[in-house]
Amino acid sequence: MSEGGGMDTSSNNDPLDLESLDLESLFGALTAVESAIPELLASIKPILHHLVSPASVQGSEDEASGIGAREAVDKYMTLLDKIQFVLRQTVYYLLETRAAPQTLRPPPVNAIPTPFASTLPEVTSASTNSTTANGTDSEKSTSTEAELGLYATRLEARFLSEMVDALQRLRENAQKERQSEDRLGNTMSVDPQPP
Repeated sequence: MSEGGGMDTSSNNDPLDLESLDLESLFGALTAVESAIPELLASIKPILHHLVSPASVQGSEDEASGIGAREAVDKYMTLLDKIQFVLRQTVYYLLETRAAPQTLRPPPVNAIPTPFASTLPEVTSASTNSTTANGTDSEKSTSTEAELGLYATRLEARFLSEMVDALQRLRENAQKERQSEDRLGNTMSVDPQPP
């Protein structure tokens, strides 16, 4: 716990990190989720403050506000990913161990994004028979397309953004080198050569 009463997600012993799927670990993680939700909501405050700040704010204050908002977004997304992971693991545990099949019905494919999967699970033969009997075979074929999960999509977007930034820096450096070579070539052609 941090001094402000929120969860300290930067420590090595983070209660939101599940080490095993036993009842005690899940209860501890769900308790941590309950206490992490106010911190999750509080991390939105600097983002909103930056977005609604007046245009008359000085450059250094606006830059500091932007940096704070970016850090708050990173903290928000990290905490949200951890909370989603704990909730998914809890549902999995209940489905596999405690709950009767009719108590918790699994959602349809694509209803809950999977954080780490790069493809969707295979459609079972029972679901194939039910879809062809209902005449919605086209829906089945479109729902089995490979799709990134929520977490993987965010990682991919971040990596692509970093790649674009690196390419822009390389292009700027190449242009600077060409300009310096052009200047050097121009100065050599302007200098009179000895007789």
